Amino acid sequence: MTSLFSPAPLLTFALLLLLLSGGIGWLLAGAARVSAAVFSSGGLVASLATIAAAMQILPGDVLTVALPPFSFQAGFSPLNALLLLAIWLPALFCNLYAWVWLRSVGGPVRARAGLLCHLLMATLTTAVLAVNAVQLILSMELAALCAGLLIVQNDDVKSRRAGLNQFLSARLGTLCLALAFGLLYHTSGSLNFDVLRHSELSAGVRSTAFLLSLTGFGLYAGIIPLHGWVPQSHTSAPAHAAALFSSALMKVGILGVIKVGLDLLGAPPLWWGVLVILLAMLTAFIGGLYALMEHDIRRLLAYHTLENVGIVLLGVGGAMIGVTLRLPLLAALALLAGLFHLFNHGLFKTTLFLGAGEIERQTGTKDIERLGGLARLMPWTAGAMLIALMAMAALPPLNGFASEWLLYQSFFQLGSSPFWLTRLLGPLLAVGLALTGALALMCIAKVFGVAFLGSPRGGTAGASPAPLAVTLSVVIPALLCVVSGVASPWIVPLFSLVAADVLHMTAPVVTQHGAVFSATSAVSAPMVAILLLAMPLLPWLIAVALRGSRLPNRRRGDAWACGYAHSAGMVVTATGFAQPLRVMFAPLYRLRQRLLPAALTTALHQGGLAALCRRLAFIELAVLLVAALA
Repeated sequence: MTSLFSPAPLLTFALLLLLLSGGIGWLLAGAARVSAAVFSSGGLVASLATIAAAMQILPGDVLTVALPPFSFQAGFSPLNALLLLAIWLPALFCNLYAWVWLRSVGGPVRARAGLLCHLLMATLTTAVLAVNAVQLILSMELAALCAGLLIVQNDDVKSRRAGLNQFLSARLGTLCLALAFGLLYHTSGSLNFDVLRHSELSAGVRSTAFLLSLTGFGLYAGIIPLHGWVPQSHTSAPAHAAALFSSALMKVGILGVIKVGLDLLGAPPLWWGVLVILLAMLTAFIGGLYALMEHDIRRLLAYHTLENVGIVLLGVGGAMIGVTLRLPLLAALALLAGLFHLFNHGLFKTTLFLGAGEIERQTGTKDIERLGGLARLMPWTAGAMLIALMAMAALPPLNGFASEWLLYQSFFQLGSSPFWLTRLLGPLLAVGLALTGALALMCIAKVFGVAFLGSPRGGTAGASPAPLAVTLSVVIPALLCVVSGVASPWIVPLFSLVAADVLHMTAPVVTQHGAVFSATSAVSAPMVAILLLAMPLLPWLIAVALRGSRLPNRRRGDAWACGYAHSAGMVVTATGFAQPLRVMFAPLYRLRQRLLPAALTTALHQGGLAALCRRLAFIELAVLLVAALA
């Protein structure tokens, strides 16, 4: 007899609760507090149920289980469980934030946003658990439609443009996926993933299906140059919806790349892995570079999401190369690093987007140039965002450092392999990843230095700490960034089991106190973190010990300005901070205008195309929901 707390009943309960609370909250949208409580409590309980189910599936076997009363066959595997955990843990904090946000908006916006967020998470869950291509494509299409309608909550020009970009990108992605799996169906006679895994496919069919799938899933994941919908979508949607885009919607696109590249189509040829790893490096570097030029804090974070998508795909591409060259340690380390970073990114990016939303609610602006001195006015938010920014820049001992350190280890393995191409790629990729880390460090200085330090500016007038629920939604995931970094020696073995299951091999030897053992290294990530922290702390401790009481700490007064009176004009601005890089990389910044001319974008967004696409999205969403529930 199946327990009520086993994975299948928990997932069924979560999906039913999302639909039920979404419908009731929509009907009660006129009562702000009641509707917000229904939406948020339903989402919170569904999050906890799904997380509990995922934790049970994670160490288990691969199974196909029915989820009554839905006519849906769910695939239980360690990879699917990890994805459920990675998208539902951030959703838990987004629902906590939404509790306050939904009470502050009008009834129509509350009804649409609450219902669409619930439908988004329900369809992403079914996409992760899909066992055939029809389920996967239908679920991803529904999720994309929900995301597109969330983007246009504010009926302004930028939101309409962002909604149209997302609508067109998602339709193109769905078309590519339909063509890819249509080709596989024509060859194998089935759309079931188990059948496809064991089908004999020609090299031409496999490569064509891979390229189409990479394009389709790449549009969802935001791989550069397929990222056009991402930046403005994250700033037009509500903050908690933007956090779900980064931590859930785009992650399902990465899941698709993993399934096609390492699972469904058999062992990949070498050029597949090289293509993925080059696109990943391009996405990581360009994402970090473009982020530094942004002054809208949410657009900046969206570009850093692209950077982290690239970092995750570096691990996926490295695993594909390791499988091709029959280097199991390389494949296991690279995929382990990519999966661990996928999980970690959801934590620190949720902190940052919800923190940005809190700042916007309290100050009325997203423009970094108009912010300043927020650390004194919103200390809990400032501390949480500093932790998340440091995790994003892979600084020890936080979770971003732990996963990127594993990725560096995989590059060292790649560089020590016996093949000339991989010997060349390994060091180049390590240098490229280091450059993206440097860009992320500059982003910390820009965002935290300009927005939280210095003197208050016009946009910070009247700012005060946010309500407790909003503050907790930012502080708790920031603390989890610390926990998952410090506890990485005990967390990594779980991820190694997932990587081993995907690659059909025994778990890599990374389970002994977080150390990565190979013929060339035996390095503990926690020990590296301790040493890196000790280097800057040691001079400070010596100075404190020798200074005594001669130079007491100054707690008040103006900043030192070389003997001159301090003035507001001396405070660094976001534009001035990024100006040297703008000059240095001017050709790369101009490339965006050349590849996407203003005349083309203007012509695309003229007329009633955006309004037409929005109406089509509503109609398609209704039709597909009826089809899915039937």
